[in-house]
Amino acid sequence: MQTPIAVGDHLFACADIGLLTCFDARTGEIRYSERLAKSNEGYTASPVSDGRHLFFASELGNVFVVPAASAFSVVATNALQETVLATPAISDGTLFFRTRGKLVAIGASR
Repeated sequence: MQTPIAVGDHLFACADIGLLTCFDARTGEIRYSERLAKSNEGYTASPVSDGRHLFFASELGNVFVVPAASAFSVVATNALQETVLATPAISDGTLFFRTRGKLVAIGASR
């Protein structure tokens, strides 16, 4: 089961079937409840955030990037092409994903 994540005035919770719900952190009011993907992908890893975006890794290895805002959209999808069950980590602007066989680092070129 994923851990919900708070970013700014929003609380985000994602069900294991990829149903993402955004709540107003102060009132508990639901802002939206939407599926991350059209396919039936499972989600075990908890999301992480850089303060502007949320990153959700599906068990199939697809990473969905969603703005940390009260309106839903998927701004990017990236395929790691291996199973992902572990929660990603962020350090110094780099995202780290542990797949079944690799440690994948994604960051801006320096």
